[in-house]
Amino acid sequence: MRPWLLSLLMALGWLTAAIPASAQERTYSYDVVHSVYGNIGTFTESIDRNGDTTRIDTRVRIAVKILGIVAHRKESDRTEIFRGDRLVSLQSATVTNGTRLDVQGEATGDHFVVKSPAGTVEAPGDVAPSDPWVLRNRGVATVVSVETGRIVPTRITGGEPEMVSLQGARVPTRHFTARGEHQQGMQHEIWLNDRDVPVNFRIVDGGTAVDFILASPLQDATVAEANLVPTANVRSD
Repeated sequence: MRPWLLSLLMALGWLTAAIPASAQERTYSYDVVHSVYGNIGTFTESIDRNGDTTRIDTRVRIAVKILGIVAHRKESDRTEIFRGDRLVSLQSATVTNGTRLDVQGEATGDHFVVKSPAGTVEAPGDVAPSDPWVLRNRGVATVVSVETGRIVPTRITGGEPEMVSLQGARVPTRHFTARGEHQQGMQHEIWLNDRDVPVNFRIVDGGTAVDFILASPLQDATVAEANLVPTANVRSD
């Protein structure tokens, strides 16, 4: 092939398929919908996988308005980093109605050390973040809250097939429920498509539900790479 033609093809992107990608990047946005107040904000996760390292950046922007006046505001930015299936770093900053809460976590030896305003705690090395992308196997997992830093033994059940309506389509999913010990009245529900992408997840607290509904094009969720995000290490009952 003549050099000038090779350069032209590369410029046009014709040779992209022949060049292996060393990294995989995906961004998914969700509408946050309160069972009483309706749409109250956005939740965005950007996933960057390069070799055995996975980075998840999350941005949460929530404002509950009553008669046009903001009655509750929450803004959160956090980063989770995995090496293989192990969580090695967690950085989280959440501002709720003007009050800031910072959480830092780092893998140290066989443990994961978490620092928060409540103090410093050690979790097992296989701790998982409270992220809907990660909690997708049945069993009991040790979970660190990405917002508060609390360590919560969590039971994950379900996995049964369920059809959900989304963006004018019927989407086959598997429906999981995660419940933390000593968290009565609170649970997380997660609906995963066949690529393990959460197309919907829900937080239920004291009978009040907040849904996170996929707003990114549905096609983006159907072409996600398999095992894009590590899975929580769970123990059988």
